[in-house]
Amino acid sequence: MKPEYIQNIESKDGIFSVMVCHSLKGEFLKYLNEKKLKRVYEKSSVNDTGVINFNEVIFKSQQDFYLFVEVRLIPQSETISNLTIYYKVEQYNELYMFLSQLLKQYKNGTTNNRTT
Repeated sequence: MKPEYIQNIESKDGIFSVMVCHSLKGEFLKYLNEKKLKRVYEKSSVNDTGVINFNEVIFKSQQDFYLFVEVRLIPQSETISNLTIYYKVEQYNELYMFLSQLLKQYKNGTTNNRTT
């Protein structure tokens, strides 16, 4: 099911293609916050100690891709993020380059953090 935010954009701009990525371990949401991406939607909750947890976040890239991140907090374990990207089919080549670079930088960043 597409997020309502994406459905609203599609009602004006036409249907998006969808790319589902593998699950990502670690602080992927924090990593995306550091990139030049505009945060356009979020769904969050507050726990009993007042800590805000973001369950869903949508980012818009400069190339008009929409990155939908679903975050799952696994007790006694790592954070798992599911990434789905919404894009126009004519943007595929640009998306492929963008995503390859993004995931490579994230992987390198998480690998470097574990070794330092």
